[in-house]
Amino acid sequence: MRATGATRAGQPKRRSLPSASWLFVLAGLSCTIPVGLPSAVEDAGENPDGPDQVRGPDAASDQSSPSDRSRSRGSDQCEYLNVLQPQVEMIIALDRSASMQKNGFDSITRFQAFQQAVNTSIRSHPRIQYGLEQFPSWRDCGQAICCAGPVVVPPAPDHSTDIQNQMGWGCGPGEMDCQTAGTDSPSHSALGRCREYFAKEGRQGHTSYFVLLATDRDPTCGDQSSADPDVCSLAVDEASKLGANLVQTFVVSLNGDASATGCLAEMATSNAEYFVDGTPQFWAPTGQQELRDQLESIMTTVEANLCRFSLEPVPSNPDRIVVQINHEPVPRDRGWSFTDATFGEIVLFGSYCEQVTTAERDNIPIVLDCLP
Repeated sequence: MRATGATRAGQPKRRSLPSASWLFVLAGLSCTIPVGLPSAVEDAGENPDGPDQVRGPDAASDQSSPSDRSRSRGSDQCEYLNVLQPQVEMIIALDRSASMQKNGFDSITRFQAFQQAVNTSIRSHPRIQYGLEQFPSWRDCGQAICCAGPVVVPPAPDHSTDIQNQMGWGCGPGEMDCQTAGTDSPSHSALGRCREYFAKEGRQGHTSYFVLLATDRDPTCGDQSSADPDVCSLAVDEASKLGANLVQTFVVSLNGDASATGCLAEMATSNAEYFVDGTPQFWAPTGQQELRDQLESIMTTVEANLCRFSLEPVPSNPDRIVVQINHEPVPRDRGWSFTDATFGEIVLFGSYCEQVTTAERDNIPIVLDCLP
């Protein structure tokens, strides 16, 4: 069963996708937008400010005459604005300890149940940039009592095969010699590894960050059979630090009994306080189908952040904004909203969001500022 969940994840309290053929315009008194906008990167031109900032066709390479451009833009001047391409990064922090080889859902191990379900979710939501971290580490932990491994697959596009290979190392369905790493379950160290990775990577304002922690028990160290209160405190602190750095954390318990993992729920609660609705993202499926459904819900919620667009510069008059998708107007409030005057953020809703996040659609958004 699902213990708790949020309707919109990844939106921090301080402000808080690739897209279809659509555009944002700041409409002036007589500004007209050309209908034959480019649908490919090479036609639109890259912004010299960086690969993640895209603007409309470069006037220097425009083959139309000055009079043609004047007619297409109307009597007012229309300036192209930068669109910060939204991205979503998620590190899957996966427990590979010995207890994960216990029978779980539908006569397969807990590890195999998660492996199968998350691989399906990854294929269904390819626009999320997935990474993988596994714990405990089967390498030398140095001075640590127990530790997690590094982020072995960094979040990036098209890493699904690498993640499947790493998770599947000796752990295919029916295999009895699955690679495990002892009995420790140092989820506190796993969250710390994720936090360190994101800090080293450097935060991008147009990127939303997530961790999906999958484990079957509260954090342990030193081959303990039950959670150590001190280790639990470390894990709760790491989850809180992730939240303070605007990394939302989903905690999935894989032992089928939510009441047996009190520390995991506490970890989710400590992270949730940094986000708008404050709802802890703690999930406790009791069967394989429920696990698949919950992962689908998590990925759908995460992917919705690809409908949050930042504009540069920030529009001075949001009341002039008009949104179109495939040259059709999108109703304000019901279909989109200007959500943040400080960061110039626009969010699409419902079916309009779906139109710009469908996997096969990756046209470049165009933003213009039409000044009287």
